[in-house]
Amino acid sequence: MNTPAGQITAALDWMTTFLITPHPEIGRKGAVCPFVEPAMRGQTLRVEHRRVPAHATVDDIAALVDHMAEVFTTAHWKHPNRVLHALVVVVDGLPPDRTRVLDDAHPLVKPALVRRRLMLGQFHPHCPDTAARNPAFPVSRSPVPLLAMRHMAFHDVLFLHQDRAWFTSYAQAFGHRYRRGTIPDPLFTDLYTQACRRWGIPE
Repeated sequence: MNTPAGQITAALDWMTTFLITPHPEIGRKGAVCPFVEPAMRGQTLRVEHRRVPAHATVDDIAALVDHMAEVFTTAHWKHPNRVLHALVVVVDGLPPDRTRVLDDAHPLVKPALVRRRLMLGQFHPHCPDTAARNPAFPVSRSPVPLLAMRHMAFHDVLFLHQDRAWFTSYAQAFGHRYRRGTIPDPLFTDLYTQACRRWGIPE
């Protein structure tokens, strides 16, 4: 697993044994990550390897994310459905006690990404992030450090309702679906309605 190929293999094994399968602690039916299997089927899951310094700073990670966004938004994708497009980067070079730099960088890069309607997730063996529906389940622990990028999706109200700017971008993209009143999950509707009222955004 110490070679780039080995790390990519470890990442793919984790995706196929964990992310695309159901889990009793995820708090809902279906796969842990609903994006991975469709992206794999559509051949739009792109996995790359990038090496960073052992003492990489949040600025180093931010620069890597900027590069990811450039690759992601300019890539030629085999399937036209943007929901299926996903870029995963194996972040090599961080010792186990330094993987937290991915967590520290995430909130710093998120605002600019959300304005572009892009979403980023960080994953590593000690990642503290938990499932949106079960705060006791550390869902983002992967065998190797990873960054994953995709387009903003409808369910991202789960991750964007807490901030006015983030939610504004989300509402601009998906508010019409709520206004149609055809949302199958009442949790989404509740979060959307509460955020609209909290941030003074017309429902």
